[in-house]
This record gives sequence, structure tokens and C-alpha cells, in this order.
Amino acid sequence: MFNTKKNVLIIAMSAFMSASAFADTPVGADQGSGRIHFTGTIINAPCSVAPGDEDINVDMGQIANKVLETGNKYSQNVNYTIHLQDCDLASQTAGDVEYPAMSKVAVTFGGTADSSVSELVANTGSARGAAIRLIDANGDLLKVGDSSKDINLVTGNNELVFAARVEANNQAVSTGTIVSQATYALNYK
Repeated sequence: MFNTKKNVLIIAMSAFMSASAFADTPVGADQGSGRIHFTGTIINAPCSVAPGDEDINVDMGQIANKVLETGNKYSQNVNYTIHLQDCDLASQTAGDVEYPAMSKVAVTFGGTADSSVSELVANTGSARGAAIRLIDANGDLLKVGDSSKDINLVTGNNELVFAARVEANNQAVSTGTIVSQATYALNYK
């Protein structure tokens, strides 16, 4: 009888240990599973940048070479938005840190300048004779390295709308891909 109690205890402990070893796996039949990785950063700012807006993709579309070779020599503007969330613009003190009141933001755009027209962001794709022009929310043309005019913010969520277009760079236009990259930095005031 002593062996039976001992065997039951061993079986019960084995079952418990087996169950805890598989606590990370989904419950039920295995019909597919995987892992989810969470990443992010903590920034010193009055607003959070919405998830996904730290890496914005703008599809410029398919631009006819004739558009870049004649007339205005640029495509239609394509809008994109930087979403700011949870903006807390009031002044605050947290421990020894003083957070001043903020009401505006300017956005500075960087990138590799085009070798023919330094105001434009260089195209590294296979197309030639074109690059990317950055445009602020007021429709003003920006150069690589420029900051937008100050944009008024409200407490809560804000949308910063900008635009870009494909523009001829005074070189012969050839068909191919447009691949270009710019960076943006927020400067709260």
C-alpha cells in the first residue's frame, strides 16, 4: 500500500511538471502557432508617434515618363500622415524633471540629396532623371534638411499631413523604379 501511495504521488508530480513545461504553448489542438515580438522605444516628447508611423511607406504610383519630360516636369502630389497620439501639452513636474508646456511642432526632413538638384531626395532605384520632392502641409516645397513651418498641436491626437511628388532633376529621364528614403525628426516648441 505504501508503494501505491508513492506511485500516485510520483505520477501526480510528473503530470504537474509536464503541464508547467508546456504552459507557453497554445491550448487545444495544434493548428498553427507562433511567437509575437514586441518592440518600441520610450522618447522624451509630449506626444507618442503612432505605431507604424516610425517607418512610413508612400507609394508614388506609376508615373509616365512624358509627365517628367514635358510641362511641369513633376507628378501629382501623394499625401502621407504622421500620427501623433496622447499629446499632453501642459507643463508638468515629475520628480526632479520639469516638462515645459508645448503647443507646436516643426518637422525636419533629412535624406541623401540628389546629385543634380540638391533640393530633392535622391532616387536609388533604376529610373533616371527623377527624384523625390518633399512638400509641407501648406503646399510649400521643402529642400533636403529643411524644417516645416510650426504646426499647432492640440491635446490628444494630431495628424501631420505632408506630401511628396516625383520630380525631374534636369537629367535625361529613363524608365525604371523609384526608390528613395527620407527621415523625419520632430521638434516640439
